[in-house]
Amino acid sequence: SRHQAFSGEKITRSVSHSMGNSASGGFEDTDGKTSSSLRQERREAYEACIAALRAELALERRPAVLPQRHTTASDDARPRIVLRKRPLFEHEARRDFDVLTADGGDDVWGDGPAAALWVTRPFLALDHDMSATLHPEPFVESHAFYADAVFDERRSTAELYDAAVRPLVAGAVLRGGVATVLCFGQTGSGKTHTTRGLLDELRGDLPLDVLGWRVSAVEVAGSSVRDLLHDGAPCTLRDAHGATHVVPARGHPAHPGHSSAANGADAAAAAAAAGAGD
Repeated sequence: SRHQAFSGEKITRSVSHSMGNSASGGFEDTDGKTSSSLRQERREAYEACIAALRAELALERRPAVLPQRHTTASDDARPRIVLRKRPLFEHEARRDFDVLTADGGDDVWGDGPAAALWVTRPFLALDHDMSATLHPEPFVESHAFYADAVFDERRSTAELYDAAVRPLVAGAVLRGGVATVLCFGQTGSGKTHTTRGLLDELRGDLPLDVLGWRVSAVEVAGSSVRDLLHDGAPCTLRDAHGATHVVPARGHPAHPGHSSAANGADAAAAAAAAGAGD
């Protein structure tokens, strides 16, 4: 965790190990301005702090050392966590600023250092002390969230597929087994966009000379399950015998030449699974 405070043109920094959950307040100052509008007025100062953090990370001067991943034989089947950051939309960039910073590599399957996504939260002193409304003191706190790999907004879906998904396909289709990719995030975070792109890459990667494999792509939102390979048609996750697996809405297991695109509404979660002999 990093705490940065600034006064006027001077920016001072200090490292804090506190993981406090200070919440932004909605108090008004004497001019009737909310804390949100005051933070926007100090946007340049906040962005300077974020730029300073990124510069130090680029030089590997991290506020906290990235933890090591220790992969053993028993860890081979553990889920790998991959974070993907999307760019701000144009309308978002006009009224907000980028507070996410990718740190670390894209080695999804290795056993070296973890990657991190730094989340910077801007604050004003009035969020904590109502008596400070006349001269609110701005500061930021940055916290790292660790994962196996982090892809920033400059990385393509094809690069994500190569690093994270292609090894799963090789293991499931060529050696026999089952692999699953789960895309999870809030509405608008890019799950559907990513899933569509991964399916496009997958279509060109499945072998024509290997039999017995199957691909499913479903969208799960609450109790609703939709088949993304069949125009979002409703489907179930249990067959007539009560066994749990994807039961396609119609048609047959997807072929690499299948022309359907992964479509449907922005999902709460989406999964694409490829398996052999299933």
